[in-house]
Amino acid sequence: MTVVVGVSPTSGSPNAIRWAADEAKLRDDRLIAVMAWKPPRPPAAPGGRPQPVLAATAGMDPQREAMESLTTYVDDALGPAHAVECVVVKGNAANALLSVAAEAQLLVLGEPGRGRMTSIQAGLVAPRLVLRAPCPVVVLPATVAAPRPH
Repeated sequence: MTVVVGVSPTSGSPNAIRWAADEAKLRDDRLIAVMAWKPPRPPAAPGGRPQPVLAATAGMDPQREAMESLTTYVDDALGPAHAVECVVVKGNAANALLSVAAEAQLLVLGEPGRGRMTSIQAGLVAPRLVLRAPCPVVVLPATVAAPRPH
């Protein structure tokens, strides 16, 4: 069984990662942390002249950079000794999470923190996933109180 947690490239979703890790441990499930990435756009051409794409993207590997960021976010939230599988998926966040959560038992999302929403579309990921996910979806507020002992 699997718990999937979506990790935002703007916030790192530390509360969502910690909550999902606790839930996966309670369920004795594996945890997969997912972050979407997109290739860089070529620079706009002034006056309609095409610009070389290589100049703007030379030396960049956006997939590798996304994996490094995701790994850092998970390490920062849980410490380096964790068993979280990190997966980066090319595309938009909703589609990336849906593809990985196809066989999941639970999908965990963190809402963007106040002031962190960079666009209206960023705030629409959770509602789209709640409606389209093949499993239950938990959407956590940006700050989460510590769990109570059982």
